[in-house]
Amino acid sequence: MRAHVEQHGWTCPGWERDPHPAENLTADHLVPVALGGRQGGGLRVLCRPCNSARGSSMANETRVPGLEVVLVAGPPCAGKNRYISEHADPEDLVLDLDALSEAMSLAGTYEFIPAHLPIVTEARDAALERLLLGGHQVRRCWVISTAPERKRRAHFRSRYGARSVVLWWPEETCLLRAMGERPPQWQQYVRNWFDRYEPDPEDEVLRNWQAAGERTTSGSHTGSHRG
Repeated sequence: MRAHVEQHGWTCPGWERDPHPAENLTADHLVPVALGGRQGGGLRVLCRPCNSARGSSMANETRVPGLEVVLVAGPPCAGKNRYISEHADPEDLVLDLDALSEAMSLAGTYEFIPAHLPIVTEARDAALERLLLGGHQVRRCWVISTAPERKRRAHFRSRYGARSVVLWWPEETCLLRAMGERPPQWQQYVRNWFDRYEPDPEDEVLRNWQAAGERTTSGSHTGSHRG
């Protein structure tokens, strides 16, 4: 705001109106925090009425016609990649933090560098934001995320109009898979997910979805999340 005033004076550039004098200037997030933007994200200067008008406009924005976003959540080792490989078309876009992390470092498969996580996450979110702008031929995007918190899955639904699917396996099953297929630290990743998981009736929960080729769907989670 200080830099804006030094360059332009106490003037609001306007939101769907011409620039105008204003003393009630605010720092406005380019992507509102309520719609998934980061507190430290990009800013612009608007007066308070223009800021409010822009926020209301973005909250009511229409989705890109024909675009479907599917969030596939669940504990580590629940088979999220396999689920998508069985349901996605070759031209679908797939955004996977694990794959992005591996592509952006030399750490190797299933190995994470904590310092990279904010950058990798921003790369994924930048791709999602680009989808909202339209002007592309992507018709379906799959997002892979463990997303144990209810508010995180709700964010994907509200911001991107996503359908949220939670793949559910008992904790013991995921731990056995982690022991046989992943580095040792993945066992703790599994335990952390079950400790943090919050059910939500808005999710589509698929239990033991690979068992005998059958998929049992439930609108909400019941019973112990320890499996």
